[in-house]
Order: sequence, then structure tokens, then C-alpha cells
Amino acid sequence: MAKYNWNGMYRPNMFTPDNDKDQLVDVNIAGSVKDDDIVNDIAEEGSELNKATLSDVIKRYQKAVMKRVLNGYAYSNDFVQMQPRITGVFESDSAQFDPSIHKCTMDMSVGTALRGELANVGVKILGSKDSGGAKISKVTDSETDKVDELTINEMCNIEGAKIKIFDPADEEQGVFFVDAAGKEHRVATKIVVNKVSQLMVKVPKDLEEGTVQLLVRTRFSGGGDPLKTLRTVKYNHDIKLVK
Repeated sequence: MAKYNWNGMYRPNMFTPDNDKDQLVDVNIAGSVKDDDIVNDIAEEGSELNKATLSDVIKRYQKAVMKRVLNGYAYSNDFVQMQPRITGVFESDSAQFDPSIHKCTMDMSVGTALRGELANVGVKILGSKDSGGAKISKVTDSETDKVDELTINEMCNIEGAKIKIFDPADEEQGVFFVDAAGKEHRVATKIVVNKVSQLMVKVPKDLEEGTVQLLVRTRFSGGGDPLKTLRTVKYNHDIKLVK
């Protein structure tokens, strides 16, 4: 069983125009984290240092690494390897560095430990990448009108474009909530409103409080015929679930 999980989405392979079935896969980014999020993770796991001290240590560490590499040192740890590099052509062996022609940059690659852990990533393909203008623009709680904060086992309103579920009876299609562990929870109750630009559904009662992502999968094309491949439309904001 995989220790980690990535979700992926198909997109056409433009490098093989003679093969219309060829696909590439893009990682569906689960979200973005900053140093404060990492500090919270460490604190939740248990640490002798408080959050303020952890944050200070991380800032000092980053400052120290930056000073080293900016002074020409190579740097490596379990996660990243950095190597200073100068770009641009020098016309002779006596030419000097010219900022208008040459540039100082940094080559970066994956560190040894992180590279090794990549073998423990499980990948789930969610469907074809959103195309044709399909999008989710807003998600609100039907009772409280709060945006991106929904009540478990209550109705929510999803606004967007081309999000109508072509066949609600098809279990591959519908509205899905993805919890922090990557488990998908399909809305199994009736879709109260199923329009091109609006869906109204009940948040599944088996979900726990916390942060989730929302996906809509459909074969709706905007015309009479269904799409040949399932379209997955991801909402680009995290949703907070409360009871």
C-alpha cells in the first residue's frame, strides 16, 4: 500500500499528433503550504519547541543556507541539492562578467531521501483535464451563505460553467468530496439542482470536520452528445467542513 498519494489528470500528448489516443498526466496539486503550515505540522506531532521557536529556527536556517549558496557554496540535504551556475557566453578567456549579458542562477534538483521516497507514491487518475471552459467558480452553504465553509449533511450550492451532470445514475459522474487522506466521497443523494451553471447537493454525512476538496465529474459536453472521456472539474479552493 502506498505511503503517499498523488492525483493525476489526463491531457492530450501534443508531441504525438498522429496518435489521438496518446495522453500525458499532470499532477492535480493538492494545495500549497508555507513555513507556518510546516511549523503547525511539527507542533501537532509533538515537539519540545513551541511554535514561535520553531518558526525562528526555520527562518535562521533559511538565512544561513541562502548566505552560503550566495557566496558560491553548493548545498545539499535530504530534500534538495543546489549548485551555483553562471549563464551566458564569454567571448574570450579574458572577458569579465557583464550583468547585461551574464546571469547568476542556481541549479536545483531533488535530494537523495526525497528521491527515494518517490517510489512510495501511489497515483490515482481522476479523469481528463478540464477543457472547453468548464469550471467551478463558487461554493456556498445553502443555509448560512458562507463561501467555502459547508455544513455536513446539509445542502450546498455549486456555481460554475458546464458542470451539469450528464447522467446522475452513472456512478463515475457526480459531485465528489476528497478528504485529507485522499478518499473520495461521492454525493449519493439526489442532485436537487442540475443545471449547466449550477448544482445543488447535500454534503455527505459520513464526512468528518476538516478541510476537503471538491470535484465534479461529468460527460456533459454542452451539446446533445456526451463527452467520450470523463471530464473532471476541480474547485481551486479548499473547503472547510463543520457540523
